Amino acid sequence: MESFKKYFLQVVNKKYIAFEGKADRAEFWYFVLYSFIISFVLGLVFAPLAGLFNLAILLPSLSISARRLRDAGHSPWWLLTTIFGIGVLIVIVLCALPSKTTSHTKAK
Repeated sequence: MESFKKYFLQVVNKKYIAFEGKADRAEFWYFVLYSFIISFVLGLVFAPLAGLFNLAILLPSLSISARRLRDAGHSPWWLLTTIFGIGVLIVIVLCALPSKTTSHTKAK
């Protein structure tokens, strides 16, 4: 339950449309996991609620995806490939890659 507060609620409350910065793999994948679980449960209870929930988290989903792509060393513009269907798989693979270290974050 602590990871729910730390990752999902932090993204939804504090970083709702924060496209700048970076997001580590844990933050991204916990957000995806909790979004899927909540949407699935709402879909079982009342399908329109799941649709409203998915609409409500559209911007946070885009922002955390852009931040995750940036952290993995890729351009957030890769999100535009999701329009063509197969691009979804490309973005999932890019988001699954480990974080890139930059010259100012390398341990000396």
